[in-house]
Amino acid sequence: MFGFEWNGKPLIPAKHALDEMDNAGINMHKAVEILEDGFDCARSKRKANTFERCVTRGNKVLKVVVADIGNYCKIIHAGEFTAKKR
Repeated sequence: MFGFEWNGKPLIPAKHALDEMDNAGINMHKAVEILEDGFDCARSKRKANTFERCVTRGNKVLKVVVADIGNYCKIIHAGEFTAKKR
């Protein structure tokens, strides 16, 4: 496959997620890093077996959303947004 894994399963991006990753400047190496080292940043409830992880870089937050399909994990969303001070 691609050679990228998360939670011991192959990690495969959806076609639209590849475009989102490109727009946010996230490659597959960085996506795996975000999933492994990031924090849970779910703002609302997602479907079962869906994980949302983020990392903060300066005043930006990078987000990757993954769905556990069974035999593999699929990146369904990736993005970058500005963090608000609270």
